[in-house]
Amino acid sequence: MSKNILILLFTIFVVSSTAQEFRAGPLMGIAFSQVDGDNFAGYNKVGLNLGAFVSRQISEKWDIQLDIAYMQKGSREAPNPEKGKYDDYKISLSYIQFPIVGRYHYKKFSGEAGISIGALLNSEEEIDGTPIGDIPSHDVVPFQDIEWATVFGLNYHFNDRLWLNVRWLYSINRVRIPYDGEIPVYNPKPHWFSRKPGQYNNNFVVTAYYSFNRLLQVGARN
Repeated sequence: MSKNILILLFTIFVVSSTAQEFRAGPLMGIAFSQVDGDNFAGYNKVGLNLGAFVSRQISEKWDIQLDIAYMQKGSREAPNPEKGKYDDYKISLSYIQFPIVGRYHYKKFSGEAGISIGALLNSEEEIDGTPIGDIPSHDVVPFQDIEWATVFGLNYHFNDRLWLNVRWLYSINRVRIPYDGEIPVYNPKPHWFSRKPGQYNNNFVVTAYYSFNRLLQVGARN
């Protein structure tokens, strides 16, 4: 699936809306990330989550929302000589992300669940500022072009236009696959039971959403 097809998904969602009203607006947030399977722990990689969304109410309590966002993910392990850690290790991944969620509202809160498709734009891996490909003892293993991830979230709605979202995204497929699980940068044991050895994105994302006035599809009846 190409990046162009992913972008088309967002367009189709908008233009296929019926005469019912839908909302749209910008989103801006921060992603706290780690890569499970790289032998490091902690949501130490901080990145941006920027984009736009469109949503449609399908009943009094339920709506469905699709985002298109630029999201920075990865992993970071800073030096800590007191614990015998001297290397500065970093994975930097950039995605165009397309999460689609169903959302249930209760008073000022709403819970959501769904799935996300991500198209990899760029990947970098460094130790002490040196690309890993320039280190003879390490092999370069590419990241997968497409990531599928589960999405679970909670929202607090300040009003009809502004709300704060906290989401957890976890890869369904491996974002990087080892050669028979033997490459040192991989943990040979799956992070989740029954999962294959490899690396998986693990992200907590805090995002603010702002909705413009309700919009109507062109040609809708008054």
